[in-house]
Formats: sequence, C-alpha cells, structure tokens
Amino acid sequence: MKVMESRAQKDEEKMEIQEIQLKEAKHIAEDDDRKYEEVACKLVIIESDLERAEERAEFSEGQVRQLEEQLRIMDQTLKAFMAAEDKAG
Repeated sequence: MKVMESRAQKDEEKMEIQEIQLKEAKHIAEDDDRKYEEVACKLVIIESDLERAEERAEFSEGQVRQLEEQLRIMDQTLKAFMAAEDKAG
C-alpha cells in the first residue's frame, strides 16, 4: 500500500511539474506571438517607407536626367557662341 501511495505521490508531483512547464511554455508562446506581431507591424512600416524612398529615387533620377540634358544643351550653345565669337573677332 505504501508503495502505491509513494508512486501516486510521485505521479502527482510529476504532473504538477508538467503543469508548471505547460504554463511556462504557454507564456513563452504568447510572448513569441506578441513579438511576432510587433515585428510584422514594423515590417509593414519599413516596406511602406522603402516604397516611398524608391518612388523618390525614381523621381530624382528623372530630374537628374533632365538637368543633364539641359546642361548638355547649354554646353553646346556656349560652344556655338564661342565659335561664332572667334569667327567674328
């Protein structure tokens, strides 16, 4: 009888330990879920920021191309004026 009581007590202690471990595992899982949600939200924000940055970069590249074209035209015009001045003078 004592052996059965001892075994039952050990089983009960084992079950209590497992219940504690289960609660800890659930707590860890809840923390991980919360952290995942936070990271997912941050990722959405970062992706949005990246998209806006890419749009600004494309716009800026277009402006650079326009300015380079204007500079090329001005350079050609200046060279034409200088050549005309050399012929006149």
